[in-house]
Amino acid sequence: MLKRDSLTAQMQQLSHTLAKVKRLILEDQEPKALEEVTYTLGHYYGTSQKELIKMSTDVFIDRIREQAYKSEELNMLAAFLDELAGLNDDGETRKNLWAKVITLYDFIEEEFQTLSFDHIARRNILVKALGIE
Repeated sequence: MLKRDSLTAQMQQLSHTLAKVKRLILEDQEPKALEEVTYTLGHYYGTSQKELIKMSTDVFIDRIREQAYKSEELNMLAAFLDELAGLNDDGETRKNLWAKVITLYDFIEEEFQTLSFDHIARRNILVKALGIE
C-alpha cells in the first residue's frame, strides 16, 4: 500500500510538472519549458535528451525493461518525450523522439495490456507525421 501511495504522489508531481510545461509553451516560454522537461528526464528517469537521441529504439526498450517502470510512469515518460519533441527545431531529433513515443505506447499496450484512446489517437497522428504505416 505504501508503494502505491508513493507512486501516486510521484505521478501527481509529474502531472503538475507536465501541466507547467504545457502552460509555459502556451505562454511562449519554450526555453523554460525545455528546462523543466530536461530536469524531469534527468532526475526522475535518469536520462538526457542527448542520450535518448543517440539510443536506438531497441536499446531504449531494453533500458525501459531494466528499470521496471510501472505503466503510469511510462505514460508520463511518453508525454514528456512528446513535449520534448515538440520543443525541438531539428526535424530528425523530433522524428527520433516521436518514434520513441510510439514505441512506448506499443510497449505499454503489450506489456500491461492497457489500451488508451488518447494513445491510439496520438499514435495515429505521429505515424502520419513520420510517414510510417
